Order: sequence, then C-alpha cells, then structure tokens
Amino acid sequence: MVVLLGLTFIFLVLVRFYQPATHLMQYLVGTSVWQWLYGLFHVETALGREQLILVGIVLSCFCLALLVQILGLWVLRHFRR
Repeated sequence: MVVLLGLTFIFLVLVRFYQPATHLMQYLVGTSVWQWLYGLFHVETALGREQLILVGIVLSCFCLALLVQILGLWVLRHFRR
C-alpha cells in the first residue's frame, strides 16, 4: 500500500512539474470527452471544472501506479521461480 501511494504521489509530482506531462494533461482536458463529462456531471462553474480535472488527474495517476505495481509484482514473482 505504501508503494502504491508513493508511486501515485510521484506521478502527481511529474504531472505538476514535468512540462511534457503538464501539456499532455492540458490537451486531454480540452478534448470533447471532457466537455461531455462536464455535461454529464452538470459542471457549470470554473471551480467545478477544476475539481473535475483534479479528480481525473488523481484517478489516472492512481491507475497508472496500480498498473506499475502489478507489473512489478509479476516481474518479482517471475524471477523468484
């Protein structure tokens, strides 16, 4: 669990301070899918949009961290045999 939280934090820091990742996130939140999500969740204010973007970033970083951890555990189990 600590590794999962640490990886999530590292990915969040990368999104915040690594320019290519920041630009990628800015591109993604400008797509029509995000506009559809705003309508789906009835988000009409700028604060609501920022909160939805933050939730999306945190969830995507968590899912990426979970994938990295699962792959790491699979590699460890493969080499122990």
